[in-house]
Amino acid sequence: MRVRSAVAAVVAAVVLGLTACSSGGSSGSVTLDYWGFAPLPQYLVDRYQKDHPGVTIRAKIGDYDASHQTLLTALASGGGPDIAQVAIDYVGEYRASPQSFHDLREYGAGSLESQFVPWRWKGGVVSDGSILGLPTDVGGMAIAYRTDLFAQAGLPTDPAQVSALTKTWGGYIDLGKRYVAATGKKFVDSGKAVFRAESNQADVKYVDASGKPVYDSNPKLRQAWDDGMAVIAAGLSFNVATYTPQWNAAVANGDVATLVVPAWMLSQIQKQAPATEGKWNIATLPGVVGNDGGSFMMIPKGAKHAKEAYDFISWLVAPEQQLEVFTTEQSFPSATKLYTDPAVIGLKSSFFGNAPVGQIYVDSVKGLAGYPIGAKDRVIENKFESGVGRVDQGIQDPVASWAQVMAESSAELSR
Repeated sequence: MRVRSAVAAVVAAVVLGLTACSSGGSSGSVTLDYWGFAPLPQYLVDRYQKDHPGVTIRAKIGDYDASHQTLLTALASGGGPDIAQVAIDYVGEYRASPQSFHDLREYGAGSLESQFVPWRWKGGVVSDGSILGLPTDVGGMAIAYRTDLFAQAGLPTDPAQVSALTKTWGGYIDLGKRYVAATGKKFVDSGKAVFRAESNQADVKYVDASGKPVYDSNPKLRQAWDDGMAVIAAGLSFNVATYTPQWNAAVANGDVATLVVPAWMLSQIQKQAPATEGKWNIATLPGVVGNDGGSFMMIPKGAKHAKEAYDFISWLVAPEQQLEVFTTEQSFPSATKLYTDPAVIGLKSSFFGNAPVGQIYVDSVKGLAGYPIGAKDRVIENKFESGVGRVDQGIQDPVASWAQVMAESSAELSR
């Protein structure tokens, strides 16, 4: 359920047959509008249609950022779809306007809380206890690396040995320096990838628990920035944006030796670089724990069929469906009961050298506390990531870029 922006970059209206619900939805013909940045899994759509004929979902799929802006515009006028997919990056902005969404407690969502990772569940809840969204997947992280390229560079290829060398981001950068010195090739797709992964490991990111902005004083955020700068300064970065044609080519051609991989990215590597099967393996993330991604299913107040929408989304995020999505697409579940399920912890990937991806991603998320999410987190994050990009492109030095990030973030928060 979690596929990043470029995967769904073309806006399309796709009519998918679904049904009302097993819990008493309308027996007549009902059309539900679903807006999001990622298509619903077709095999789940098909099953829901077969078991519950009667409801049609019209899906409008857009680019990651654009889809959220379209929804904001619609909500401002009291409109919107029946079901809205909202990414974890953006959920703070939507939680700031709880009046725009149904409180899902009115449909019994409160009884579902114990099923989910606490910090993922909390992301869809506002201060008065209203439940605005149900969590889909979790974007646990790891390091994917090319064993053939490591061997050519004289580096270890065994995942335990690689993980031992990359226990910290400093260790990861040192390994990258060895690789670049031996091959003259790049180690990672971008400095931003390291900044984003490391900043997402913190228990505080852009705001503290009270909502106070701390982007300018958070030492963990500054460390993530500095490590991103170190990657660039050492010549490790290929300076390519994720999911662009250039990124796809770099992954397929071996232009980069490692990638920071949220669970949902594994299927994209397989799709974009099928000829590299068996040439990859997976090491643990520096610091082990981390998350990048995940979304919430929310029901705007303007929904024409809110009850039917809830019946569908509550079925969609149930553990049984999450398990199927993980075993099929490696989109990691947010349902905690699955973290001890043999089908999850025992899952291995032949594409990635028979790596135990289930256990690796369980370890990545089970110790994570999550961080507070503010109303303008995505706006500030874009400023930081653009700042890293300017340095990667040689447009600015780190000092000037940091100063611009601080100025632009302050300006955004004063609006």
